[in-house]
Amino acid sequence: MRTIAFAAVALATAATLTACANAEPPVAGAPAPTTPSPATPSPTTPSTATSSPAATTTSPSPAKSATATSTRPAEGTSDLSQLKKFGIDLGEGVLIDVADDGVDRWMQIGKNGVVDFTGTTKTDSTMMSLKAAPGRVKNRVLIKPPFWNEDLGKGSCVADTPGAALALQTCEAGKDAQVWTVVPAGDSGQFELKGAYGVITVENGNITTGGTGRTGLQTIPFAS
Repeated sequence: MRTIAFAAVALATAATLTACANAEPPVAGAPAPTTPSPATPSPTTPSTATSSPAATTTSPSPAKSATATSTRPAEGTSDLSQLKKFGIDLGEGVLIDVADDGVDRWMQIGKNGVVDFTGTTKTDSTMMSLKAAPGRVKNRVLIKPPFWNEDLGKGSCVADTPGAALALQTCEAGKDAQVWTVVPAGDSGQFELKGAYGVITVENGNITTGGTGRTGLQTIPFAS
């Protein structure tokens, strides 16, 4: 009985050894199979475009116009340089004379501020002065008799009128009737005076509106 039992044990042991010999040996270094776990999102570094303001190249803004950025320039006064070259006396006491008529006929301030060319003697009423008019149009003047402009205040200016005679008025900035355009007439200092109602025409000392008379005038220094 012991012999049979031993033989059975020997057979069982031999079968076990045979099974172990036939089994494939494990591959060295192969990781044990694992059940994959859900991937955990790793923190990502924001890209340059989102972590910092993007570097952009901008064109400079168009320069503002001089009108928008600069203080409006002063109105200034008329350029009278051409008149000086023609020998017309400016800014001083003068007689405004009818040229080439052979007699003394000067602009004169008369009664009630009426202005004509009946002056024949040098007096306060015949002393005039041509001053640059406000604005930037060339050859424009105000006629300001010095005697009526000695005191403080707006002063007085000779103004054109729709009628024949002129008028002495309180100076008013920008009043067209008080602004005169001096039109050179030749190279001898002669000129025409163009007012709001046309060119002055003088006949026998009176300003006319009928188109007859003389238009050429000249300045004579009052102190001469």
